[in-house]
Amino acid sequence: MRISNRGKLRSTTDHSTAPRPPLVEFHDVSLTHDRTRHLDHLDLTLHPGEHVALVGLTHEATTALTRLLTGQSAPTRGRLATHTRAHILTPRPTLAHTITGQSAPDTDDPHLAHALAHTRLDTHRLHTPLDALPPALLPRIHQARALYAQRTNTRLLVLTDPPAHDHACPPTTPDTGLLTLTRQPTLARTADRILLLYKGRVTETGTHHQLLVRGGAYARLYALTGIHRTAGHALG
Repeated sequence: MRISNRGKLRSTTDHSTAPRPPLVEFHDVSLTHDRTRHLDHLDLTLHPGEHVALVGLTHEATTALTRLLTGQSAPTRGRLATHTRAHILTPRPTLAHTITGQSAPDTDDPHLAHALAHTRLDTHRLHTPLDALPPALLPRIHQARALYAQRTNTRLLVLTDPPAHDHACPPTTPDTGLLTLTRQPTLARTADRILLLYKGRVTETGTHHQLLVRGGAYARLYALTGIHRTAGHALG
């Protein structure tokens, strides 16, 4: 029996499903600092709308990677291509930091002023910790962050520590991506892709569920955290 595709051919250019340009690309990246290898030949591409987690990083490796993503250092080997600015998320951010993702936000930043004016947020609260603000303001705060990201091309969210406040981490959008850098798998459960690293080299990759079912090093590490006792996961 012959199968015919006559009359069923579609254009090979489907703009609705075409992949969007990546936010960041690691091409065979190795990173060594103080004679310690933090990354060993990492290949990774993160697109808008994705959440990718690197698990198994030491605090020193996380710091080195953050410096790499913010342009403060360069790879020891390989190539890092960033197509957007990084928004570094901290455990207890202020309103200004939540919107800009900068460690020392400039309160005279015109893009910040535009975001505040458009969302009707009070400039006098810029240095107020996020968890001290009324929860009712959160939708406007996330809208302000999205506006700032759009005007400054700051579309890569980088999470390195568990946020002290549940709402400190803004939701990803079709235009933004989230990269989680962590030692423990606690922050990785909702990631679209998880890369487990040992001494800087990727040893396992998959979703949280796939890695638990596989029963390898990630599953053992997750069992040690005790999170499965409250999250309803069974390791078998």
